[in-house]
Amino acid sequence: MNTISLHSSSESFIEKALPWLENRYDKIIYLNPNQYANYPQKAFRHLIAFGSEVCVQPEKSELVFDAWKEIRAHYPKDWLFIFASYDSKNSVEELTSAKEAGIKSSPATFIIPQHVWEISSETIEIHKGNGQNLINEIESSFTTEYQSITDITIKHLVSKETYLKDFEHIQKFIREGNAYEINYCIPFKGSGTINASAIYLQLNKKIPMPFSAFLKLDDAYILSASPERFIKKTGSSIISQPIKGTSKRGKSTEEDEALIRQLQTSEKEQSENTMIVDLVRNDLSRTALPGSVHVPELSGIYTFPNVHQLISTVQSTIDPAFTAIDVIKYAYPMGSMTGAPKISVMKFIDQIEAVSRGPFSGTVGYMDPDDNFDFNVLIRSIFYNHITKEIFMEAGSAITSYADGATEYEECLLKIAPMIEILTTAVK
Repeated sequence: MNTISLHSSSESFIEKALPWLENRYDKIIYLNPNQYANYPQKAFRHLIAFGSEVCVQPEKSELVFDAWKEIRAHYPKDWLFIFASYDSKNSVEELTSAKEAGIKSSPATFIIPQHVWEISSETIEIHKGNGQNLINEIESSFTTEYQSITDITIKHLVSKETYLKDFEHIQKFIREGNAYEINYCIPFKGSGTINASAIYLQLNKKIPMPFSAFLKLDDAYILSASPERFIKKTGSSIISQPIKGTSKRGKSTEEDEALIRQLQTSEKEQSENTMIVDLVRNDLSRTALPGSVHVPELSGIYTFPNVHQLISTVQSTIDPAFTAIDVIKYAYPMGSMTGAPKISVMKFIDQIEAVSRGPFSGTVGYMDPDDNFDFNVLIRSIFYNHITKEIFMEAGSAITSYADGATEYEECLLKIAPMIEILTTAVK
């Protein structure tokens, strides 16, 4: 492994590297922890992978985990970078996705990259591929200035009136004893030509998050400002960190502190988090050594640029009878984006949501040569197709018997607002 010193800050390097790589490579996966040094169990590793020795995209969502195991069997000691859509759930349980997706997307993409770099504040470690010459070219390149545009209109595909009708339907479903909690998401669509790397960099400056990601997969892009980890493996230790419970930021320190206290004491928000923790405990127990599943932190409060959120950590020790991929499969999809009980709620979600989620609430991450892995939750994300010019986003919230429809709708708008603001005053 070769370590190369940078001539500038890592932030300046990435501002040059992403557009430079975007113009030269069809496959790029960039995972950005945004210096969240105090995030529980650490944020993403700061990794960038590009080029592909092998790329596999299964044709059907029912085949995702079979394809995952097959490529890992062929390349057991290589770096593997992965995108999996929400619809990958169909390869875990007997489920379908009957509605048209909000944007065309492969069910999953598995990449053995040509190059893997890990970035620190002043150096780059070359885990795989070339380094010095490429880094010199990037550092000597010029940062392009982009002009502002305002010709992208984002449409709300679900009106507030429709949302409130759906909310009542969901509450009735809960009252009848069919579910405890349902994560209901609403779609937003637009069209236009955007410069994907520039939009990502702007999004990341506006809402830097510990599980941020930029992906170029041929013509499809994912620009993510995700605050949430799905699942991580370090050695035999597994953690999952569901987020449930959201509050806006205050306009002053006093208001911020009051909103934190309100979140801490909210029966609704606390119950949402506890329900999902129970679900995650059950998911991890399927591949855990008996008695190893525990909760190191329940409903911890963490502050991000535009929201406060409740985050819990659920931990287990993997049973040697199971593989690393088994752990992900039997926890998929993440309970924070479904509700409980999981299978019946996923069937209901497919009925009531306006479109199939596709890439939204899927995951992006990596497996290293030792089968350690880390995956985020694809929320607070922009999905873009360079050929069709489609732009797709979603936002959601957890609905329980305690919930208020108007409040839940406003929470969705709060979560989507930074992306809409960037796109409608975007860079080209």
